[in-house]
Amino acid sequence: MLHLRLLVASLSLAAASWALHESDVGVVDWHSRLVGVPLKTNFHGDLILATTASNVFAAINATDGSLAWRSIHDDDDPIMAFEVYDDSNIALLSGPGGSTLRTYNTSTGYLLLERRLHSPARAETHEVQHTAITTRRVLVEESTAIFALTNGHTVSRIDGQSGNVAWTWNSPDNGTLVVYSHIRTMPDTVYAIGLARSEAAYTLHVTTLSMDNGSTIASVNIPANLPKDTPGFVLLDTPMTAEIAPGPCLTWLESSSIRAAVLTPGLKGQVQILPGVNYTHIRDIGLTGAGHFIAFTQDGSAHVMRYNGESLRPMWEFTDVAPSQTHSESHFAGSFGENGEPRIVRVYWSHANGQAIHQTFTPRLSEGTGQVTGYAFPFPTHGHGVIRHVTFNGRSSDTHETTRFLLTTSTGTLQLWKHNVLQWSREEALSTIRVAAFVPLPQPSASNSPSTGSTSISSTLLTCIQRFSESILQHLYTYTLGPITREDGPMHSSDAPSTLHSDRFGFRQVIVAATTEGVLYGLDSSNGRVIWRRLFGLGWASGSVGGRVLPVKMYVVPAKSGPLGDSSGQEETMKQTVVLVTQRRAHNSLVDTVVFEVDPLTGDDVRAVEDGEGDSPRSRYGPLEGTDVIQGPMIESFVVPDRQGTVAMLDEFLQVQLYPDTPATRESLARLAPSLHLVLSARTSPTSSPDVNSNNDELSTRTQLVGHRLGFNDDVSTVHVAYPTWRITLAPGETIRETILNGNAGREAPVVGKVLGDRKTLYKYLNRHLRVVLTEAKGTCGLYVLDSVKGTILYQVGLPAPEGRCDDIHAVLVDHWLAYSYYEDRTDVDQGHGHGIEGDGTKGWRIVSVEMYEGKKPDDVTRSSELSSYSNATTDITTYEQAHLIPYGVTALSTTSTRLGVTLENLIMASRRHAVYSVHRRLLNARRPLGKASPSEAEEGLIAYDAVLPDDARFALSHNYEVANVRQIISAPSRLESTSLVLAIGLDLFLTRVSPSGTFDVLSESFNKAQLVLTIGGLALAIGLVRPVVRRRQLKARWYSG
Repeated sequence: MLHLRLLVASLSLAAASWALHESDVGVVDWHSRLVGVPLKTNFHGDLILATTASNVFAAINATDGSLAWRSIHDDDDPIMAFEVYDDSNIALLSGPGGSTLRTYNTSTGYLLLERRLHSPARAETHEVQHTAITTRRVLVEESTAIFALTNGHTVSRIDGQSGNVAWTWNSPDNGTLVVYSHIRTMPDTVYAIGLARSEAAYTLHVTTLSMDNGSTIASVNIPANLPKDTPGFVLLDTPMTAEIAPGPCLTWLESSSIRAAVLTPGLKGQVQILPGVNYTHIRDIGLTGAGHFIAFTQDGSAHVMRYNGESLRPMWEFTDVAPSQTHSESHFAGSFGENGEPRIVRVYWSHANGQAIHQTFTPRLSEGTGQVTGYAFPFPTHGHGVIRHVTFNGRSSDTHETTRFLLTTSTGTLQLWKHNVLQWSREEALSTIRVAAFVPLPQPSASNSPSTGSTSISSTLLTCIQRFSESILQHLYTYTLGPITREDGPMHSSDAPSTLHSDRFGFRQVIVAATTEGVLYGLDSSNGRVIWRRLFGLGWASGSVGGRVLPVKMYVVPAKSGPLGDSSGQEETMKQTVVLVTQRRAHNSLVDTVVFEVDPLTGDDVRAVEDGEGDSPRSRYGPLEGTDVIQGPMIESFVVPDRQGTVAMLDEFLQVQLYPDTPATRESLARLAPSLHLVLSARTSPTSSPDVNSNNDELSTRTQLVGHRLGFNDDVSTVHVAYPTWRITLAPGETIRETILNGNAGREAPVVGKVLGDRKTLYKYLNRHLRVVLTEAKGTCGLYVLDSVKGTILYQVGLPAPEGRCDDIHAVLVDHWLAYSYYEDRTDVDQGHGHGIEGDGTKGWRIVSVEMYEGKKPDDVTRSSELSSYSNATTDITTYEQAHLIPYGVTALSTTSTRLGVTLENLIMASRRHAVYSVHRRLLNARRPLGKASPSEAEEGLIAYDAVLPDDARFALSHNYEVANVRQIISAPSRLESTSLVLAIGLDLFLTRVSPSGTFDVLSESFNKAQLVLTIGGLALAIGLVRPVVRRRQLKARWYSG
């Protein structure tokens, strides 16, 4: 039996090492291309054209919701206006004041033309709209002319093919008195309409220009009294069906009455007043080209207004459109049918029916009336909030059964409906993720095995033995006879949350992500699909007050003891929960700190459900209702290291509030308070007494770093209070931009030293209290590494501030290694700005690697990981640093992380090229020799220093993906020590696997399993056969040895 035991032991050890073929693992990644939360959407054939809050212009396929193409603009190049012309091109105006004109092909997104209309430095800002664009086909020239309104006072005519500017007109007052916001064209005239300033209100001003040369024909003020808070007006074109075409009609609301002025080139006419009805506001619904708009009355109805070329009259009334207890606010949209006839749609939510209602109004222009048809459709309001905007495709069909319309929801979701059937949905709120975390999934045996309800030692032991034997038999079969099965295949999110489980190697996890659009997502890390989504409830502000919930911090904590979400006493299978700390900003300006706790597998609320709500639909499917912890803003939050998942938060008075707040958590905090140290930002007052500043008060000037400890005095407060222990005052005008924690502060480093080639050892400086502080001042930026216990600055550097901004500086700290990036815009680096490298005088992006070691020389040991922070030996360190030029700007930095920390950390960088890179740790070793490596240095693995980091395509993790506007990168370990999961978060989402030290725990594809099995089996058989012979010889030797 010995050979059988040896065989089983050998194979079980091989299986326990998680070894598998290289083809089983592979390099698996996924990429979600997003466009951002839509601001404006239009149908154009089978495309949906959209501008978004992420400053993206995109074309989406209306058939399946896929992204056809997109144009991503920088923050300093905001999209202002666009218009489709020639049915195949798009003219887009962007930049400050509309400084840049671009044209694109509608189908492909190819850039056809780019023209700078004025310098961005000459851009002007106004409190009202001040850019516009329109086009007109010029039959004589057989081309399209583009007319652009920029800076609120300049009108230019540009040739649509060559981009040449035919003429430019500037307002005589350059926008000081009149700000133009709209332009319209007629065959011989260009109309520019704007607002003229006055003391208490706005009045209207119109200027007409010659189409040929841009000369002024007329310029007059139109008597009006528009309020400064809502100076709205609608400019209507003459409909094609009009018998006469005098010119556009300018319509506005004044003193509850609609007033209109028909414009002519000479601007001679009178203002018409529509009597008899009191209106509250008017709205453009996209039918100004047909002379239609919507006017809302004081009695809660809406009138469809029509301009026929001579006069303005209502032609239809939608009754009961104001929000009430039976229905929500109504949303209107207009479109043109196949024959060019206008069509108007109304969409609202019916509380009585529990569904959304769709109504379509088709005018009968010849009769002056129309017809309304309608139906209900099952809009999922519990998962997607409320409807914010509607876009209607009037060309989809003449029958409402095939009508297509697009919804934009309050959660940033785009939904295309065909009649009452949802065709597709895009979760654009994922482009606004603020905080996210990986949560490992349970093993199949843990999540699927039946529960017996017994917790005795004997039953637990039997269960462990059973699972161990089943695992050995399964590995035996898989390793010897089983086929190769890939773990990187698609895993559909349609699986029930209760059946979600991890793969054998820990690659499949749940990504819990919180967005600024009020949605909490659970994503499948294997393919990026949405497993569940939950909306944040507003608590007391959910009624007429309203507000927003903004995520601040997210923590993955151990599950609370006892059954979770079930009172039946069944075995607990959920090992971790997600605690989300948020701030609720109500519309009445009140701010509260609210905590949500969810099950990462299902998104269910983990909090104890109040009596009477256990089986209510709201508790299971409604918005998440959090716990109000602080009635006011939060200064800081952290997890108490009590292994119970207690979260501590500091209020404005530096009082510690706990979640959950129980006697057990208070006792844990009291026990651990002496070992807790905090670093808070503060501002100085005129009396030089610091007043701690809230992280949310971005307007205040923060000029101090203050260290704090926690103390308890029952004479002063019933809770722990943070009191200052040290203070660092920064230079005048220097403010604190960001504080970065040590990435591995919560665990011990598996390797504490580095053996050199001469057999000496450099011991890593492992101080878990290190913090990185980034500051900014006028013309310069700062980076500090300090000890949070006593405020000792261990590393400090001044960095340049290109254009006076420090947003381009990014840093990451892991154990003893610091890496940061910045842009060097100076050739003189002798004043403490930047780093001198070989070839000084070179401007460009740089990455700096800093390593900190104990003592002043190799073999010096201070045991920094065990040393008290009050010891003087904490400052006895040696710092090595080197800077490298890189060919791209950096938008985010992070490092890989593994389960045991044995694998080297690679530096993960997201670039302005919209790519994600992995730079090997050896290239960023701060001790690379400046010349040729000596034999001892070569033995250590050091390579010669190079001032330029190679632009190697093999560094790119994102391959040919365009991973746009990455803001943060998070990593998580898998069960393979060699492999780390890396998630890039920005406009897009991108996840991949990285093996910094190679797949040392993965067998290669050419590994011969059969030979290994036969060899082990042969050895075991030989041992079994030889053993009796050896025993006989030993026995014989004993007989004859005496």
